[in-house]
Parts: sequence; structure tokens; C-alpha cells
Amino acid sequence: MNRMDSKTLKITTGAMIVAIFAILLLLNRQTAGFFEELFVYLLPIPMVAYSAKYGGKSGIPVFVAMALFSFLFGTLLTVFYAISGALLGLIFGTCIYHKVDSAKTLVIVMLLSAVFNVLSTVALAGVFGYDLTAEIREMQNQMSLISEKAGTAVPEMMLSLDFMKRMFIMSMVFFGMVQGFLIYEISLLILRRLRFPVQPPRSVFLYYPPKWSGTLTLFLFFVYDFTFLNPAMDENLRNVFQIVGICGYMYLVVFGMLALILAIRIWVTRNPLLIGLLGMLALFILPQALMLLGVMYISFSLHRQLLEALERKNRNGRKPQEN
Repeated sequence: MNRMDSKTLKITTGAMIVAIFAILLLLNRQTAGFFEELFVYLLPIPMVAYSAKYGGKSGIPVFVAMALFSFLFGTLLTVFYAISGALLGLIFGTCIYHKVDSAKTLVIVMLLSAVFNVLSTVALAGVFGYDLTAEIREMQNQMSLISEKAGTAVPEMMLSLDFMKRMFIMSMVFFGMVQGFLIYEISLLILRRLRFPVQPPRSVFLYYPPKWSGTLTLFLFFVYDFTFLNPAMDENLRNVFQIVGICGYMYLVVFGMLALILAIRIWVTRNPLLIGLLGMLALFILPQALMLLGVMYISFSLHRQLLEALERKNRNGRKPQEN
């Protein structure tokens, strides 16, 4: 295939990808958003496929076209989801094109999805005039009423407005990360079916994040805590600091959970059900301990030590079979 044919194929493929994206938006609009929750996971896939084949530089014009079509065929509600989904697909596909380590790609996709989910929530609240503080205050009142009717004593700290804000933002980050994981798995499944050259899966435990990221995200969490000690701070600035701080907090908690899972597999059990149960208990009972564990996992030698201990355990477990 000569150079002209290759360029024509690239343009044609880009036009087809934009058309698929526009059809998804139009279908969602014609069904009054009935499939919107499903399309959140599907919208990034066309951009993933194109940028995985041609690279991020070639994917930028396609992304711009998708952004324009999102205003033409989408609703005001879906514009944010469509543009963030296309951008996520562009970055995800570029990682595949450059053969970035699959575990690192998964972490990038999950973190970006969490950030986009929080930003979309804040942006939509601003556009439609929702007062998030008022909504959270209403949730606070409802929880107080439920506890009174049930006759149970709930700690006052758990009913405070600051605590409810923290839980709300954490839930947005958590569901964003779950969404990113599903987008990653669905996209790779479809790309493999289409016979794209996708790297084989690699254990996320083998991914070594930059050491400086642990220190940086811990600092961001301290900034987040500082916003609660300084009530005179500008409201918009406080919201930005809290969102960034919560993202840093969840980043540390994720790697702290990985460290905990490795430790459980080494010294307690390898039963997936028990590992999941212990991990969830730690997440709800000792989240701060998980955060500190994440700092040690990222910025110190805990990651390497756990992998070495797991390898020694595996070797010791194979010796009787070899004899």
C-alpha cells in the first residue's frame, strides 16, 4: 500500500470512527437517555480503536471532531460525558499504540476516569444550578432522621457536613475508578476480537509507580485537610483543593489496598473471597492506615519486599511437588 492509499485509509477510518461516535450520541438522544449509563462505557471505545492504530497525534483531529459532534447530537447533559470519554479513549489508545506496560495503562485509565467523573459532577452541578452543599445537607438530614427512627446512636462526626462532603467526593472517585476498570476491560476485549495488536495482560502488582507520586499525593491530602481548618478560604478554591486532595487520597488507598492484598496472600490466605472481605473491611474501618500503607508501597521499599516475599513463598510451595 502506497503512501497516498495509507493516508486515505487513515482519513476514511477517522470519519467512520466519528460517525460511530455520533450515532451513539444520536441514539442516546432519541431514546431520551435510556441507554446513557451503558453509553458511558461505550463512548471511549471508538477513540481507543483509532488512536491504538494510528497514534495520539493522528487521533487529535478525530477527537476535535467528536467534541464538535457531541454538541450537535448530544444533550447538554451528555456533552461532558462524551468529551471526557473521547479524551479518555485518546489517551488510552495512545498508550496501546506506544506499547505502554498494560498494568501502567490500567492505572492511568482508572485515575483519569476518577478525575473526569468528579469534574463532570462539579461541571454539571454548575451548569444546571445544583447546589451540592444543599444536596449534601439534605442527605445529612435524612441520615439523622433514619438514625432517630431506628433508635441507633450515630457518631456526631459521621453526620457532620464536612464528613458527608468527604464521603460524597470519595464515592465519586471510587465509582469513577470502577468505571475506568470496566472501560479498560471492555475496550481490550473488543480490540482483541478485532485482532488489534494489544499487549498481553500483566499483573497490576508488577507496576511500579513513580516514587515521587506517593509523597506528592500525601501532600495533596494534607492540603485537603487544611481546607477544613481554614473556613475563611474562598469557596471555589476550597472545592478545587478538596477534589485534588481526595483524588490523591484515593490514589494512595488504591496502592495501599494492593499492598494489603499481597500481605494477605503471603501471610494469611489465598482465598479470593476472604481477601476481598478483609480488603473491604480495611477500606471501611482503617482507610487512613491504607493511605499510609500506600505511601510506603509507592515511595519506600515495601512493594519490592512484598513481591520478594511472595516469590519465596511460591518457591517453597513448589519444592515438595518437584521432589
